[in-house]
Amino acid sequence: MAMALDIEPFTLVESATETPAVVSDDFKNFYSGQSSDLDVYLTKAIRRDYPNHTLSIVPVSQDINLLAYAYSGNASAVLDTSTEDIVRWRSWFRGFRGQPNVLTSSILFAKYNYTWLGEKFVMYWVPYQYWILQYIVHECDAGEKISDQSRVVDALIEAIGEWSTPAADKKFVYVYDNGWFASSALYNEIQKSNWDDVILDDAMKTTLTDIVGKFFDSKDVYDDLGVPWKRGVIFHGPAGNGKTISVKAIMNTLATREKPIDLLYVKSAPYTGNIREVFTFARAFAPCLLVLEDIDTIVTSSTRSYFFNEADGLERNDGIMMIATTNHLEHLDPGLSKRPSRFDRKYLFPNPSQSERALYCQYWRTKLRSKPTVQFPKKLCPAMALIMDNFSFAYMKEAFVATLLVMAGNRTDKGLVPRSDDGNDGGGDDDDDDLDDYELWREMKKQVAILREDMGSANPSKALTEEHVGPRPDDLAVNLDAEGNPTVVTRPAKGLVRNQRKFPAEFVRDGECGGVS
Repeated sequence: MAMALDIEPFTLVESATETPAVVSDDFKNFYSGQSSDLDVYLTKAIRRDYPNHTLSIVPVSQDINLLAYAYSGNASAVLDTSTEDIVRWRSWFRGFRGQPNVLTSSILFAKYNYTWLGEKFVMYWVPYQYWILQYIVHECDAGEKISDQSRVVDALIEAIGEWSTPAADKKFVYVYDNGWFASSALYNEIQKSNWDDVILDDAMKTTLTDIVGKFFDSKDVYDDLGVPWKRGVIFHGPAGNGKTISVKAIMNTLATREKPIDLLYVKSAPYTGNIREVFTFARAFAPCLLVLEDIDTIVTSSTRSYFFNEADGLERNDGIMMIATTNHLEHLDPGLSKRPSRFDRKYLFPNPSQSERALYCQYWRTKLRSKPTVQFPKKLCPAMALIMDNFSFAYMKEAFVATLLVMAGNRTDKGLVPRSDDGNDGGGDDDDDDLDDYELWREMKKQVAILREDMGSANPSKALTEEHVGPRPDDLAVNLDAEGNPTVVTRPAKGLVRNQRKFPAEFVRDGECGGVS
């Protein structure tokens, strides 16, 4: 007798088409908080999707940029959106000075099919912390393992490096900004700076030029004395008083020597690894000048110990001259400001004295001599210097630029033909002229008043405060005594003009109206 078999019911499952995993999914997963190291995460993902390929990870720099190399016609880079998503930002920028408005895109993640000399690559463009990484994938050649460095990729990197290397006859400054690159633009900028543009006490100028120039000429002296051939100085003082332009003038002097000195400028170095790269490069290029502008933003609590070891540790820094600048010496770590073996001298750049302010006004008078619409007699220089008491050079520059812009705007808006302020065509220096006969003086006083309000009247000139004089700057007159010295006197108040146009700082740029940095 046959026995019945119990057969369990079953369900027919149809095979589903699965969407293949792609690297962009992992990129999204990472930024969804599922991992802590993007580099390791994407390396694993790429090796999963390209099992028989080598992988080379190259940071984007001034020297190695695969897209720039391709866009210059040396290779082909085709954006691949069919197999990977693209992550990008869309931005709109307003046109400036008559230029059209533009839409732009910033790519945050993308895959490119890259071709060079017939070789095929896959390249992922990925942001990582402060860098952009180029993940370069290439099929293994004969004898290569996936863990090897691809010979073809290495050849591509070398070709890009050679292509980006400046011509031998081209001059530049080496700039560090999370990596070193050669900047001909900065070199050209420092060529515009010379000591004639720096308003400093002559003794100070001589000291600064001597301490730097003599250092690079004195290796034998250091060797004979048995002391390390290195030097460090700090320029400090309120912002806008000539530290940066003095550094530029020094760089220009060293660049134009019979035997030029290499110039290194550190813009940003936030991590200990950056500090290491800075000093390793400087040692390789010694003798050199190493400029650390705003050193209080470079040497922080997290990098101070490492910086001290690099600047004054076991490794030799022969031939390295360091110039650091800061607006706040009191904020510097004592290991910087009070340790001679690291920074041997400190030079203060204070607000200019009255004689230096008069020299700066004379500097502008010389620059404006060819402008027939601007009457600028010599006697205005000491008068302007007096009312700009406690101004930095930067504030003085702003006063001149704003004044000249207002004067130019008044004529454009009103269709005015500038009159001869002194009543004749010569614009002379007649001592009998009232200073208020000159448009430049009248507008300058208004701009000085506005700037003092911007400053919050911090440390205002005693000659200009209501406590000591009474009226506001617009109600003051400056007369010259028998020896040509300016004195402030009061006059009947005429009331302040409240509708003077004030030009925002972003509209005032170096080079306009003859400005100096």
